Amino acid sequence: MSWFWDLVNIEEFWDKREDFKKDRWEISFYCKDCKKLVEVDRPDPKWYKFICTICKWTNIVIWTEEGLKSNYKIK
Repeated sequence: MSWFWDLVNIEEFWDKREDFKKDRWEISFYCKDCKKLVEVDRPDPKWYKFICTICKWTNIVIWTEEGLKSNYKIK
């Protein structure tokens, strides 16, 4: 997370430093078919192909949990 500290050390972000929470930046996965946050399998670590453990499809969105919840209206 070195980029996080690079961001908060930029002078323009000094006033906003308290808005940066480390736990906001955890990556989550949203299955567009199941329409919920899911766990995924990654068959080949070299590729960004993720498989939903529930429906076994690959229609997965990768983003922060906060971003997914606001974009896909998840409660």
